[in-house]
Amino acid sequence: MRLAIAATLALLSPAFAQEAATWLTDFEAAKAAAKKDNRLILANFTGSDWCGWCIKLKSEVFSKPEFATWAGTKAVLLEIDFPRQTELPAELKEQNSKLAKEHGVTGYPTVLVLDAEGKQVGKLGYKAGGPAAWIKAAEEQMAAKPAADAGGEHGDWMTDYAAALKKAKKEKKVVIADFTGSDWCGWCIKLKNEVFDQQEFKDWAQANAVLLEVDFPRNKKLPDALKAQNEKLGKEFKIEGYPTIVFLDGNGKELGRGGYEKGGPAAWIAMAEKEAGIKSKKPKPAKK
Repeated sequence: MRLAIAATLALLSPAFAQEAATWLTDFEAAKAAAKKDNRLILANFTGSDWCGWCIKLKSEVFSKPEFATWAGTKAVLLEIDFPRQTELPAELKEQNSKLAKEHGVTGYPTVLVLDAEGKQVGKLGYKAGGPAAWIKAAEEQMAAKPAADAGGEHGDWMTDYAAALKKAKKEKKVVIADFTGSDWCGWCIKLKNEVFDQQEFKDWAQANAVLLEVDFPRNKKLPDALKAQNEKLGKEFKIEGYPTIVFLDGNGKELGRGGYEKGGPAAWIAMAEKEAGIKSKKPKPAKK
């Protein structure tokens, strides 16, 4: 009887082995797959052979069939590894370092939810409770994407200064002008992750503000007209560091300034309302 059971398990084991999740390592390939299948990317920044919490996350969640089954229909998996015992190919090592710098990743494990263009949608890490708890947390982060894409009216950032002023004047709102180095400035990335990407901020901004990004990137090229506009605004408002948030009325008059604020969306919103004299309106519910 025992031999029969052992034989049966032996026959079944290859099937279980096939349940392992497949992780890509090429960022461009991951974006192409996400675009093709209309999925989000789960980018796991990890120290696979030395980071205890990374190994624990893989052991408790990523190696489980339940996770593999879920990911197979919900996400494109991308491993961004920083091993110590294994030497990565130079090209892969360079790619991983660049991605960590762009997204302000300083600790492992960090799992970023990215769209098919590589834009950050959400952020996770280790979570106790096995696959079910981790998947639930991931789905909560992933659910923020439709709201941001639905009609462009729920937390979107404009880039045209004149158009932002016109909209603010028409809607009697304040312009929040974020002077940022989006792909290199650590505090800018931290502000985006902790505040601007959070649903609480997006809901508040929809009701109270017009969002304007005035970007000074280093790793991507802006259109010439946009670059010229941003440089002009930087000089006009005497911007000396990033992030600098300038609050403006519909005529372009400065109402106040801010920057990174510790404490998440609630603390940042409180600062913004004080600096800009905003009498907060209740946010409208997101369109379904």
